[in-house]
Amino acid sequence: WSKLGNSSSITAAPWPKLNETYLVESSYEYPVSINGKVRTKIPFAMDTDAKEVEKVVLENDTVKQWVADKPIRKFIFVKGRIINVVI
Repeated sequence: WSKLGNSSSITAAPWPKLNETYLVESSYEYPVSINGKVRTKIPFAMDTDAKEVEKVVLENDTVKQWVADKPIRKFIFVKGRIINVVI
């Protein structure tokens, strides 16, 4: 503390001020599960809409490998949590 140029004790130093802009997430790496098992993770911006997420997920090589030519029965997208593909 003294090597940083401070002469008083660290116990007398004020707490840093809260800057809420650093607390907001701009992106999230979503785990993608296929039939209940996580197979890959794909990052998306937090403001990406569900249709765009579905398009990108279904074009992903790992997802294509697991889905193959099977019909997708359900696509579940929970914003900020998980993506689930049911085949």
